[in-house]
Amino acid sequence: MWRKAKRYMFLLAVLLLASTSIPHAYAEANDGKLSYEVVYTTEDLSTPTAWYNSDFFDNPEFKENRFVQYWVETPIEPGGPRDTGLYAAYREDGVYIFFQSNEQELDTNGNLKNSSIELFVKYGLGDLPYHQMIFETNDSAVNYFEWQTEYRDNLPLKGNAVITNEQLPTGWGSVLYIPWKAAYKYVPLNGEDWEFALIRWSPSHAPTWGGKVHQAGRFNVLDMEEPTPAVRTAIQRNVIQQAWQSFNTSVAELQAEWLNGDADDAHFYNTKVLPLIQQGQMNGSQIPNLDSLGQAEIDELYAYVEGWFELGRDVEDQQADDIMDRLFDEGGQPPETTLALQPEQPDGANGWYISEVTVSLDADGGSGGFTEYRLDGGEWTTYNSPFVLADDGVHTLEYRSVDASGNMEETKQTLVSVDLTAPTAAVAYSTTDPTYGTVTATIAPSEAVTITNNDGADSYEFIYNGSFTFEFVDAAGHAGAVTATVGNISSGSTGAPGKPVLSDNNGHDTGLQDGDYDITMNMWWGGNGRIYKLYENGILIDTQILPDQAPQAQSAVTPIAGRANGTYVYYAELINEYGTTVSDPREVTVSHGLPAEPELSSDNWDGDGSYNIEMNMWWGMNGTTYRLYENEVLIAEVALTAQTPQAQSAVVPISGKPIGTYEYRGELENAAGTTSSETIVVKVTK
Repeated sequence: MWRKAKRYMFLLAVLLLASTSIPHAYAEANDGKLSYEVVYTTEDLSTPTAWYNSDFFDNPEFKENRFVQYWVETPIEPGGPRDTGLYAAYREDGVYIFFQSNEQELDTNGNLKNSSIELFVKYGLGDLPYHQMIFETNDSAVNYFEWQTEYRDNLPLKGNAVITNEQLPTGWGSVLYIPWKAAYKYVPLNGEDWEFALIRWSPSHAPTWGGKVHQAGRFNVLDMEEPTPAVRTAIQRNVIQQAWQSFNTSVAELQAEWLNGDADDAHFYNTKVLPLIQQGQMNGSQIPNLDSLGQAEIDELYAYVEGWFELGRDVEDQQADDIMDRLFDEGGQPPETTLALQPEQPDGANGWYISEVTVSLDADGGSGGFTEYRLDGGEWTTYNSPFVLADDGVHTLEYRSVDASGNMEETKQTLVSVDLTAPTAAVAYSTTDPTYGTVTATIAPSEAVTITNNDGADSYEFIYNGSFTFEFVDAAGHAGAVTATVGNISSGSTGAPGKPVLSDNNGHDTGLQDGDYDITMNMWWGGNGRIYKLYENGILIDTQILPDQAPQAQSAVTPIAGRANGTYVYYAELINEYGTTVSDPREVTVSHGLPAEPELSSDNWDGDGSYNIEMNMWWGMNGTTYRLYENEVLIAEVALTAQTPQAQSAVVPISGKPIGTYEYRGELENAAGTTSSETIVVKVTK
């Protein structure tokens, strides 16, 4: 009780001192101050246990032991049973300060007696306010005090700082984490110093770092190690992300507060709050690319951190100004201008007007003044009567009104997209010289368009002389078209192609009517075709471009493979610029497309469980794959080389079969299908 009473007596003394000795609170640093170098680390130091297990703990290079008794400022010998230690380091996310409160005294219940920490922090040196907090090391409530801090600009520890206490083997351990967002105006990006003071109230005495620290001018120095360029950038990214998160949280809160259905509130939001939000959003347009930005771009973004953090405060300022304006502005509120367009809504696609737009402006709420507008950043023009927008383009229209008392309305803005002109296109050709090859026509539209035919392509290949019309539409919905015409492709033909004749060679190679053969087209004499098309059972299966050397003969070959047994009907077309000529149908019958039937045999003469299953196909259509099934379960698959009509064979060894009866069936497969063998039975008797 006496310890707590004494502490609060000190607090009362501090209040009296602060009220009578303000100049001391703003004293500059002096040569007698203690200094502690705060180094950068990547270690996780968020808990006392983490500090205890780190290389920092009890390391003379990092442990601060220069503590004295508060009353008489007598040095305390380090390393004693009530040793008090101070450690500090910073990371990308903030500053971590560790307080080592060694203690051995136990209470009547055998529990370690409690300590408390009273500390002071200044984000910088010299003429700054400071923050105070008192907390118990056994996790009791924390008391916060703010000294000489203006409310508008205060960055309090309360709500930002995090205290973590634990009991360690040496006594109490406490970690104070101050995220950079708690001091976003004073982040030591260039190694700037902070000021700091500490009293540990132990059960028996009060060690302090820096003497009678309630005198703010006697605060000691946290000497921040200057970060490397990479660490500096990492800290900036961290602060930017926290600022952006704070900004978006404030945006949601402001929308909930002001867009509540009240017309005046909505007006304040749209005229005062929304511009601040939009500016902040524009400033943060590069946030999605934050990890890929360079140092110069990071510095540019960092300049907006304060504005993002303070959006709510800026709105409060706007609200205060708005209230003052309403109370003391004898001239009343400025006029409110209404814009009307005719047509009322865009009559084209995608928000475009495809007819002239008539603009009307009407001011309400003021008298004796005037309305003015400007178009696309030009000069302001006094509005007298409706005017017309007739030029193509996206127009920026600004307008405002002022009354006789000089109350000017905030400038309003709208975009009007006008497109009265249908798109056109020029045509370019790959060659205009005589050629026996093809000619490609490519269009160059007068504006961005979508081509609605030709599969959306802006090029068309001419195989023979003729015309093709490209069709397209612009963003506003205007349709356009341009025709490409080619007449420089040389041709010996003066009329439609001669009649093509089809033939086939099915069975010529093996004597079998199998599924592999050629369909040959011959046009013996006459006009040549430029395009050859072959149809199988009415389906187009081959297209070839042929040279026109009329009246010489033309021929083309289409390989056919893997056809199953059946009848196939073929016909061909020869096409040139004068017309199309069709052949007579050609019928091809495939009766040996499938593999010939395989036969299985076994050499299980002695009846044991080890034997071979041999497959033989003696003559006929070959397979390319052989499969063997045992009791209808696939047990082997063998790739074969087709040499139709030669014999094929394969042997699959079987071993380790127990006594029983086994059925085997084989399959030969090629592109046309599958042929199965008869089933054989093998009995294992021993």
